[in-house]
Amino acid sequence: MTNIAIIGANGRSAREIIPRLSALAYTHLTLFLRHADQLKDFDTTDARIVEGDAHDPGSLDVTVANQDVVVIALGGTDLDVTTRLVVEAAQRAGVTRIIAINAGGIYDELPEPFNAWDDERAGHTRPTNLRAAEAIEQSGLQYTVLRPVWLTNKSVTAVELTQKGEVFKGTETSRASLGQFIADIVADGTHINENIGITQPGTDGDKPAPYR
Repeated sequence: MTNIAIIGANGRSAREIIPRLSALAYTHLTLFLRHADQLKDFDTTDARIVEGDAHDPGSLDVTVANQDVVVIALGGTDLDVTTRLVVEAAQRAGVTRIIAINAGGIYDELPEPFNAWDDERAGHTRPTNLRAAEAIEQSGLQYTVLRPVWLTNKSVTAVELTQKGEVFKGTETSRASLGQFIADIVADGTHINENIGITQPGTDGDKPAPYR
């Protein structure tokens, strides 16, 4: 049995991750969120639900105890702070692996003119997200950092990947593809200690399609 904790289980990306991880026969999920009733439309019969605040080390300690994998699906203006707190809890608990959703653009790696367009709209978040990624990379844990851009609710699950240091490809990432990719790398044990840009193939351009 692989025990997996999802931090920020009510987020829109987490809602694509949960069913795909649940579908793996050997997983048991712990879902961490502020209010359990936010998941009332989910079948959580076989999951462990923990209500808490990601700013509270005690709640995080309870959540990540005896977990093999921790998935960070948080957002917010202090993602660097909450990520560091989750990392510290994972270190205390002896967690094997951590997977974190971050954001493309934190290394100024998006191709122009998309990079300038993204920076104008979301550049204020880049320093915070960069610190969050660094907290993961410097944790000493096995990690995967995922850098999506301009998330969509499309059902496509195909992905195009770029490694840290490479020029990013694409302008959109579907939440479904994030969920499927995370389930795949948990199942395969792949992409350990990688920081990956992840997008939907065929979305290259100066901006995401809805903004053109």
